[in-house]
Amino acid sequence: MMPAGNLARMVVANTLRSRRHFMLSAFGIVIGIATFVVFLASTEQVGAVLEKIFPVEQVQVIAPHASLLGKDISKKLDDAIVDKIRSRPEVDRADPTSVVPRMALAFPAFGRGDFEGNDLRFEVGGFADGINPDFVNDDDRTRQLFKDWDSVKDDAKRVACEPPPREVEDEVLQSPPAPPKGKPPEPGRYYNPCPSPDRYYCDEIDRTCHHRVPVVMSPTMIEIYNGQFAKAHRLPIADLDFIRFVTQRGGLNAMRFSIGLGLTTIAGSNTNISRRKVRRVEAVLVGISNKAMPIGMTMPIPYIQRWNREFLGDEAATSYSSIIVRLRDRNRIAVFSQWLQDDLDLRLEDSLGEKFATALFVIRLVLVLISLVIIAISSINIAHNFFMQVTERRRELGLLRAVGATQRDVLMVVLGEAALIGLIGGVIGVVLGFGLAAGIDWGSAHYLPRFPYKPDSWFHFKWWIILGGLVCASGFSVLGGYLPARRAKAMEPAQALTQN
Repeated sequence: MMPAGNLARMVVANTLRSRRHFMLSAFGIVIGIATFVVFLASTEQVGAVLEKIFPVEQVQVIAPHASLLGKDISKKLDDAIVDKIRSRPEVDRADPTSVVPRMALAFPAFGRGDFEGNDLRFEVGGFADGINPDFVNDDDRTRQLFKDWDSVKDDAKRVACEPPPREVEDEVLQSPPAPPKGKPPEPGRYYNPCPSPDRYYCDEIDRTCHHRVPVVMSPTMIEIYNGQFAKAHRLPIADLDFIRFVTQRGGLNAMRFSIGLGLTTIAGSNTNISRRKVRRVEAVLVGISNKAMPIGMTMPIPYIQRWNREFLGDEAATSYSSIIVRLRDRNRIAVFSQWLQDDLDLRLEDSLGEKFATALFVIRLVLVLISLVIIAISSINIAHNFFMQVTERRRELGLLRAVGATQRDVLMVVLGEAALIGLIGGVIGVVLGFGLAAGIDWGSAHYLPRFPYKPDSWFHFKWWIILGGLVCASGFSVLGGYLPARRAKAMEPAQALTQN
């Protein structure tokens, strides 16, 4: 049996001496592996972006909408329903945030703020909800600020204050940020008698200083700002490091706004709110979180409960809009969904994330199959080339057998050449794939307009994609060279040396 070192040197020498044979054999492998790694890397990146838009690790329980004579008679989601869901075996009962209710702001509210000199006005009613602060644990800063500040005892800054007078009805919506340096304060707009006015404001009801209501927003809102608002108003783009962006724009001062509870600009609203109840609260953006509602803002749920009770009564303060549930095993979704329908007359909200994930899986499967078909055709081409090589090299192979090489040695020489061609072709294919990806990313950055969730790169080359490409390249090459190798080893030395 030939020593491993001698076998390796012979394989390398035989492969490199026939450049034409090498190029003909490796061309298809290069193309196939390039498409293989590019397709997998692109679907991997699309999947990562999809998870930012639609968190796929959780489901949302809602009550089917029902009405009678124009009155909403939908099933009420309350604490009793939450407890029943938490007791299910599909739910991780050890995690207190595995079942989290959401409560929508159930009455009109109108927001107003100022950013980079732009007067912002927006509806809050219908675009705001509350959630358990413990559920929003994206980073240390958000965890520290996103809580019910009104429940904090012994707050030294909760001092008595005198709120600014309402000169006009719209004054309730005026946001009182600190005056810019070098400019005199405008009457009624910058007035804030509380300590730390960037975080505290004077409440009109109890005339004490309250911490501004902490708000988190979804990354979707930042993408909408980048793609629409920032472009229209020639404002800076919020990059991935949002905290740095906020700091550059003036910190929390620039991210605060007023909410007029009970006010709306929507014509035809039939909500009957007494004008005496209308009041202003101050809010501040404290972070970006995937746990926030996609379009709108999310606050700690105690604020929403108090406001709903104040404006609509106890029923609105005890009814949840949905319940977020994290299951132990996503494969148990069907069982959990059937239990909801049969026992509680509830259902899971249609998950666009799950539908997109399924579609992405099918697309990935099709693209990988196309790549494998290209590689398989390449292996057939390798087999054809090696059959010709075996015929052309029959005297060389016969001489090899005559000087003592075994049939196994001949087999290993031919298969080694096929494996080396596949490995080199695979490496070239991976490099070509990286080049194609870089070209596409460059074209995307220069010619595609910005849109929500547009990634900096359309590809994510994970290690297993590169390793899988190299393994496929070598494996299919060896498969293509196997039959020619068997034919080569079966040659008798005397017959191979005497044939013309």
